Amino acid sequence: MAVRLCLALCSVAFLAAGCGSDVKLPKVQPVTGTVMYEGKPLEGANVVLVPSDTAQKSAGATTDAEGKFSVMTYIDPEHQIEGALPGNYGIAVTKMEVTKSAEMTAEQMMSQPMAMKAPKSLLPKKYSAPMTSGFKVTVGEDAPPEPLTLDLK
Repeated sequence: MAVRLCLALCSVAFLAAGCGSDVKLPKVQPVTGTVMYEGKPLEGANVVLVPSDTAQKSAGATTDAEGKFSVMTYIDPEHQIEGALPGNYGIAVTKMEVTKSAEMTAEQMMSQPMAMKAPKSLLPKKYSAPMTSGFKVTVGEDAPPEPLTLDLK
């Protein structure tokens, strides 16, 4: 009896483990780079690759202390892939000031709504939209693009 129960449990575990393996993830290419602002690496900036094909998925990253980033593509709640799908992208770069309201708890926000301030951009507005930033990248089917240098002034 114990052997049958063990075999049944092992079979269920084996089948459950295989359920997620049927997901076919798209092929992506790594897209990396560095964001510089006024000649210095920019930490905490959000880099978003916005596809020219609206049916395609965007990719994004946040820069580290050296201004470096490596984008991820969000496929669904269970799948994020490091890289970007092949295609043409405009690039937006943003960095928002961390305000006191960003550190407030939900209860504090409800009891003190006037204390909340809209976040302030720390970068020139032109970089916040892919149409005005001046930055673009093409991701090929078979090869990643060269590392990007996004030099903001």
